[in-house]
Amino acid sequence: MAVFPIQPVPLIIPSASNCLLWMRPQDTRAENMTFSAGRLAAIKNLANNRILINNTVTANQPSTGVETINGLNAIGFDNDNNRWLLTGLPASITNFTVFVVVQQLVSATQGIVFGGSASVQTIRMTIGNTGFNTNDGTTGLSLTAGVSVLTAPAIFAITGNATTLIRNLYKNSATIGTTGAYDGGIVPAFFGSASSGSGNARGGFKLGETIVYKSVLSADEITTIMRYLANQWGVILT
Repeated sequence: MAVFPIQPVPLIIPSASNCLLWMRPQDTRAENMTFSAGRLAAIKNLANNRILINNTVTANQPSTGVETINGLNAIGFDNDNNRWLLTGLPASITNFTVFVVVQQLVSATQGIVFGGSASVQTIRMTIGNTGFNTNDGTTGLSLTAGVSVLTAPAIFAITGNATTLIRNLYKNSATIGTTGAYDGGIVPAFFGSASSGSGNARGGFKLGETIVYKSVLSADEITTIMRYLANQWGVILT
C-alpha cells in the first residue's frame, strides 16, 4: 500500500456553518479514514465530525491507498455501486453548492451521485461529455465541447438555486454552463456511484476532496474554495 504524508485539517472556509459535507481522502490518518486491503470502509465528514460508513459489501467499497491525484491519496470508484450511505444530514436540501476534485480512470460517462436512490432528487455529476446533471437530468450542463476524458485532474463546482431555478457549472474556476432546469429539492441519502439510481453516473473515476454546502455560494466564495482546492491538489485554475 502506498504511504502518504500526514495531512492535517486546514483552518479554512470549508468549516463554515453552512457546510454540509467535507471529505478529505488525502488525510490518511486513522482518525479520518478506515481502510484495509485497498478498500475504504469509512471516512469522516469533517463538516459535522461524523464518520460516513459506505456499502458494507467489500467488493462495493471504493478503493483507496492505491489511487492518487497529483501524488495525494484519492478514492477510486471502480464499479457501479461504490457509495456511502450518508448519516447525520438533513432530510432534504434545496439550495446547494458542490465542489469535487476528480480525474477519470477510463473513457466513458463515469460520474458521481449525491442524492436519493432513484434518478430524481439527485445531483448527478457525469464526468464524460454529457456534462453534469441534477435532479431528473433531463437537461445537462455540458463540459467544453470535445472534452470527454479527464486525463488531468480538474476541480468542478455546481450550484442549484431553488428560488431562481438556475444551475451553474464551473470547471477550474471558469463558468462553463448554466441552465434553468432545476426544480429544487435534493435528498442527500448517499454519495458515490450506483448504476441503479444514477443513469450514466457509473464507476470509473477517482475522487479527491469533496465539499458540499447547503446554500448557493457567491462568485467570490466559489473562487476562494477553488483556490484552496487548487493549492491542495496542484490543479492550475483557468
